[in-house]
Amino acid sequence: MKKLILILAATLVLVLGASGNFREYYGARGVAVSIADNNSSYIAFECPEITLYLQSGESSGVISVKNNLGEDAELYFSTPDDILTFTNPTFLYAGEEKLVEAEFTGGHGEYTIPIDIEAFWANGSARIPACSVEVVNPLVKISKILLEGDTEVPLFEREVWKFRILVESEIGDNYTILDTIPAEFEVLSITSSSGSHTEHHPGVGRSGVTKIVWEVHVEGSEFMDVTVATKLNPAGKQEFTSPGSYNLNDGAEIKGLGIVSNPIIVNAVRGVNNGE
Repeated sequence: MKKLILILAATLVLVLGASGNFREYYGARGVAVSIADNNSSYIAFECPEITLYLQSGESSGVISVKNNLGEDAELYFSTPDDILTFTNPTFLYAGEEKLVEAEFTGGHGEYTIPIDIEAFWANGSARIPACSVEVVNPLVKISKILLEGDTEVPLFEREVWKFRILVESEIGDNYTILDTIPAEFEVLSITSSSGSHTEHHPGVGRSGVTKIVWEVHVEGSEFMDVTVATKLNPAGKQEFTSPGSYNLNDGAEIKGLGIVSNPIIVNAVRGVNNGE
């Protein structure tokens, strides 16, 4: 390691891109700073490599940051026109890393949104043009709603749930909706407000999932209600046989758009009557 004395004065030098860091900084006071001859950086940052599908008013993690300053720091995040709104400041202890969330406030369309960071610590401050996040606010969205059933259930007992797949579109269009029911469940019934559906059962045993394909025209909103129950596994035991979290289904997807709903998750727990 070699030590370099920096007189903090004006701006900063940094690396731009989908992820990055800054290794030199300038500020209002004179400070002796040690710069390491390795890959560490004072403030490291990274934006998601995937496109985020967000409606106006929805929030998501948009940038991961790590404090390598060797002292605590406060970070303030901003974007042009506040199209991503942050709850500032974010406080990071020395060595701490966080995924920072923001609320999207844009209209329909595709966005490439640059994020700026202002960092403040005891020995200085810096303004960091960081990375950019890709956001799409589509004209259609999909969600899942649990209508009946518990989200915490005992082991070895048959349970039944009913959930709704809701598709909302501001323009009339045809959509193909895909969903997967894991092998622990059997599908008891499927009803929909419109359109037609098919079920496919690839594999057997624990790989015997149920795949649902729903073809529907949506102008406003349409829904599909699905009722599922735990089933006997190949050993003849009633699911669930192990405690843990289980998806009633994967996130339903609008085919060709990459738009995926939330999953519905239930927790199987040991009960006083299941012998565990």
